[in-house]
Amino acid sequence: MRGYFAAVLLLAPAVSMAGILSTGPPNNGSGGIFMDLTALGPDLFVTQFDVAYTGTIGTQVDVEVWTRPGTYVGFTNSPVGWTLTQTLTGTRQGTLVLDPLVLTSDIHIAAGQTVAVYLQAITAGGGIRYNGTAAAPPQETWENADIRLFSRTAVVSTVAFTGTFFEPRTFAGNVHYDVVPEPATLAVLGIGLAALAARRRRN
Repeated sequence: MRGYFAAVLLLAPAVSMAGILSTGPPNNGSGGIFMDLTALGPDLFVTQFDVAYTGTIGTQVDVEVWTRPGTYVGFTNSPVGWTLTQTLTGTRQGTLVLDPLVLTSDIHIAAGQTVAVYLQAITAGGGIRYNGTAAAPPQETWENADIRLFSRTAVVSTVAFTGTFFEPRTFAGNVHYDVVPEPATLAVLGIGLAALAARRRRN
């Protein structure tokens, strides 16, 4: 039985559950977008964002991914406290079509904790589209059983933490993530596997 527990623990990443949180469609803007992501259950790892860009279809856009512990609110005008985790390249698919922005380094969010994420397009004319207008304020909070997203700040710029800020504006697209099973869940799975193996031996 001990071997089965060890196998379950080693296979923890393999049994992690993939999820997706979708917000409203893009309808405005270009530049960068801020959001807070909160793990409502176990630890999770954000693996990908799907976003739309302005500009000529088929051309590339470079996007900086910044993170900081806690909320972004009150910290949009300076990189102090933020970490530039990676710079990725997306492809313009049209202002209403989402393009996968796959992270080279996943964003870890511990259970019950919040991590701020700032996506900033640094390619001229290729800003990230968002949702909301002054006349039609967007929904600002989206969530499911695993993750909550809060977003109400966008910026029109190609340089991080500078430019013209707009509120309320919200992230428009999808957030992909993997949920890490809790140890108790893995233990139950291990007991089940061991019991199944024992039953097979008896048969």
